[in-house]
Amino acid sequence: MTQVKVPSDQQEILLRAIRTQQAGAFDLYAFFIGAADILRVADISRIKRDGGELQGFQRREIQAHVKSIVEFLDSGPVLFPNAIILALSREVQFEPSRGPVPAGLSDVGRSGTLTIPLRPEGLRAAWIVDGQQRSLALSRAKNSTFPVPVIAFVSPDVKTQREQFILVNKSKPLEARLINELLPEVGTLLPRDLSEKRLPSELCNLLNTRQTSPFFGLIKRASSATGGVVSDQALLTSLKQNLRPGYGALSVLRKRHADHLLPLLI
Repeated sequence: MTQVKVPSDQQEILLRAIRTQQAGAFDLYAFFIGAADILRVADISRIKRDGGELQGFQRREIQAHVKSIVEFLDSGPVLFPNAIILALSREVQFEPSRGPVPAGLSDVGRSGTLTIPLRPEGLRAAWIVDGQQRSLALSRAKNSTFPVPVIAFVSPDVKTQREQFILVNKSKPLEARLINELLPEVGTLLPRDLSEKRLPSELCNLLNTRQTSPFFGLIKRASSATGGVVSDQALLTSLKQNLRPGYGALSVLRKRHADHLLPLLI
């Protein structure tokens, strides 16, 4: 077990970890943590809107899915190697291990001790990017010390977290409505099939949030807990067709910003 057991009054958790870098700028860590400690160090940033501004990126808890994972974990000795992906704030500290490096050792990562502060919910030093349902299930499993693999990158920027969330979940069964609503908030280069959906989704957001729009407050989106009578998927399909080069009525204007296209729609 690579985790140090944390007393209830301790203000931080210490973990054996391996640190590396990608692109010469992003610090990444690999470590194991006890099942009950994941939600002690990490928050779940749920998607919602506050005054029209999109916050968070995680979908709501799927209780049936979480329950089935808990039942599996509690069924006996099980193998559960699926890694949780976390984003870490810059509050975390890493102390490299001392000592000589064995000859011939692949110098891909450096071992050491990772220190993560323990904070109240909503103020934690980490956020779950991938593995929300698994993390919830692990926190409710009977074996609270079950070692869980974690890959973590340092990024207090929610924009980068959203980018990684979309890229990680692109190949998994994930609600299309959730991905589509997050796309306008992402600034990174995306695969072509996703980048083509960014402008239609941004137009859909504007149609739903501008008071001058006939669709104001009427569109069903992932961030809307209730309300909405117009399917955003149907509207997105229509917008995408109208923006298609050579065919759509808006194709010649597709390079314009969504704010400039909106008057043509309303």
